[in-house]
Parts: sequence; C-alpha cells; structure tokens
Amino acid sequence: MTDVQRAGMSAGQSLAHSASTEWSNLVTTAVLGTDRKRLPIPPPGWESLRPVQDPAVELLDRAAAVATARRAGMQPLAAPLRIAPVPFDERPECSTAAANLLARMLGGLHDIALPEWFALSVIGGVRPPAYLVPALLLRGRRNPAFDLVARLAIGPRAAWLAEAMPELGVRVDPQSPPAGTDPFLPPRPHADSGAVVSVIVEMFLDRSASWAAVAQLRLAVAAMDPAWLPALSLELNRAPFHVATERTRVELIGLTQIRREMMVALAPTE
Repeated sequence: MTDVQRAGMSAGQSLAHSASTEWSNLVTTAVLGTDRKRLPIPPPGWESLRPVQDPAVELLDRAAAVATARRAGMQPLAAPLRIAPVPFDERPECSTAAANLLARMLGGLHDIALPEWFALSVIGGVRPPAYLVPALLLRGRRNPAFDLVARLAIGPRAAWLAEAMPELGVRVDPQSPPAGTDPFLPPRPHADSGAVVSVIVEMFLDRSASWAAVAQLRLAVAAMDPAWLPALSLELNRAPFHVATERTRVELIGLTQIRREMMVALAPTE
C-alpha cells in the first residue's frame, strides 16, 4: 500500500468517525430538545452552511448534511441472484373464450367438465393462460391426480414457477397420486347417448330428477357424446316447470352449455 493510499484510508476513517460523533450529538440534542440542551460545536467540516438564529433549524440543517453523507458513503448491496428466464413453449395460449371457461370451472362452476377442458387443450395443442397457472398449481397441491394433468397442459413453466416462487408451496416435480387414485380424466363415454337423453327427459317428466339425483345426472351429461348435447339442451328447455326439478334442470342446462362452448373454444385449428 502506498503512502497516498494510506493517507486516503486514514482521511476516510477520520471522516467516518467525525460523522458518527456529529450524528450522535444531534440525536441526543433532538431527544432532549434544543430548549433544554444547547447544540454542541460541530466537528470540523460539519458546520452549518448558512447562519441561522433558531437552534432547531440549525439542528435540522446539520442532520440533513450528515444523513446525506452517510447515504453517499454506503457500500452497495450484493446484486440479487437472477432466476433463469421463463422456458420457451412453442404452443400458443388458448383463446380468451377457452380461458374464461377454465376460470369459471376453477371457481367451482360445472367443474366436472375440467378433465374434458384439459383433454381438449392437449388435442388442440394449446396451453392455459399464464395468469391461471398459479391457481392450477395451487389446486394441484391437494389433488395429485389433477396436478399431473394440469402440469401436462401447462408445460415446462410449471416447474419454473414452482422454483421461482417457493412461497407458493408448490413442488418443482409433481407428486405421484396414491395407489388406487382415479386418474383425472373425462368420464367414459356412453355407448348410446341418445338413450341417455331419453332417460333424462323421462326423469323430468315423472319428477324424479330432484336435487338428490343431480350428482348422477351431472356425470351422465359430462359423459355424453357431444353430438347429442344440442338435443339434450332443447329437451331440457322444453321440460315442464316443477319446484322439485327446476334446480336440477338449471344445473344441467348450464353444464350442457359449458360443454358446447368448450367444443367451439378448444376446437383444433388448421
């Protein structure tokens, strides 16, 4: 180390010490009040730049000078680690209509059709919108079978987000479903969807389509051949009103409609 470097280091240490002393004196005076304690004489270099009569104003001027010097002399913090960029996914995002349907089902509206949404998105070569990826991963924390299907649809961004945002509490790699867990897939299609439509209509005519039977009726509609959905929708709208079946009728009409909208929104494009 040269003499110039030693002198510079010594001057810097002396300045740091005098700034610390000045700050301590100013804090003590501010706590006690300038009317009870006189301002001490400042160390060399820390004198007020303008003469003032009010001790309180002088205290503020000197405090501002020391605070500015302390901030200017702070060492910069280490640069934070940069995360890897988002992995590239050549698949386009799904359409706005398909994204809105997914958001509605994630909110609990006719979510029995969720497996079909994922199946159609894979066939169509599209992925969920980025703003719904956290919700999909969070839902997968409590349903490993859902998580596997959702990550297949999301693609490599699922693992990237789990690593970039550990506060989500999401695994980087998906968890294997417990043995015996049903896969998160659309229900097996009926052999004769036309016959199913007839049975559902008969249930409304004899008023047995009460809310107690809605779970089985939802499953029947979810498994129906899409070609028969318009016919079912027409028959449900024709069904006579009855207080025992009206709630079920509205539920099935909504499920039929959301499936028909999915077929259009997620139809493969040439």
